[in-house]
Amino acid sequence: MTAKQIKDFVKSGVTLFEFTYNGKDGNIDPYYSRETRSDRYLLYYDGFEQEVDSIEEVMTTPFINGQSLNKIADQLTVPDIYNI
Repeated sequence: MTAKQIKDFVKSGVTLFEFTYNGKDGNIDPYYSRETRSDRYLLYYDGFEQEVDSIEEVMTTPFINGQSLNKIADQLTVPDIYNI
């Protein structure tokens, strides 16, 4: 998948986007925060979690072995259900 496809897919309201990179699992878990009254995203890779506030941060935060989704999207392995 391309970075644009991942971004569009996550923005579409998916509840969890899973992937594998270098044999380790990761995911993006979008949710609505009542506290901030806004969308938030939980980024997970190889046992570490980080929360961000926007889809732009999802794409640019270096949470996958120090790399961002924008840089390595085409190197991720994703389940067949995501291949659009």
